[in-house]
Amino acid sequence: RRALLPVTAVAAVLIGMAVFALPASATTISGDFTCPNGFFGVLNVTGNLTVPANSSCGLTQGSTIGNDVTIDQGGSFFIGGTTIGHDLNANHPNLIELGDPNNGTTETVIGHDVNINGTTGTFPFGEFICQTQIGHNLTVQGTAPGTTGWDIGFPEPFNCARNSTPGDSIAGDATFSNNAGAYLDVGDSTFGHDLTYNGNTGIFDNLTDNSIVHNCTQSNNHPYDGSGNTAGNSIDACNSVNA
Repeated sequence: RRALLPVTAVAAVLIGMAVFALPASATTISGDFTCPNGFFGVLNVTGNLTVPANSSCGLTQGSTIGNDVTIDQGGSFFIGGTTIGHDLNANHPNLIELGDPNNGTTETVIGHDVNINGTTGTFPFGEFICQTQIGHNLTVQGTAPGTTGWDIGFPEPFNCARNSTPGDSIAGDATFSNNAGAYLDVGDSTFGHDLTYNGNTGIFDNLTDNSIVHNCTQSNNHPYDGSGNTAGNSIDACNSVNA
């Protein structure tokens, strides 16, 4: 198992969050909207939301996006207690944090797919998806070498364990492939169809205590530690350990 972030790192995260002040009321936009850099608050958009390259956008509890969210290269997106009507797509973003209890304590809901490719964020921050319901498929792939890692539902103390319900619910397929960040911990979550975990090469790659309705497939992950997973059809090598 991987080492936990030091207290100084956690303090940096909390201090970073504390500099924002919540707006007095929700910002409501009819149609599509580009999130202003550094925005932090309740945002209701009837159409699509774009987070521009190299900027950040934080949505707090009660925010709703009617259609898609797109995070451009180098962008960061932090949400909690937020509903997204359709897809979330992030191509080479900096940091993605879904279900952040600093932003909201209720469940984050994404109506269709979540596609995250090639995150580049670094410590002391971490990438995570916690207390989030995804209506279709989840893909996390291509996390860059030398970057921070991912907690997907896994109750790591400084990420998902802060949530009242750490785990996630994914209605369709989930694919975690070719991630080379510091770690990839997937745990305490339910998957409505297949889970594929392959080609990950972080310092720690863990798959623990997940419920998969159909097939769980694990291959070419080094190192790898899997345990407590159940599958309705094939469990493959998901409950195994290798170096």
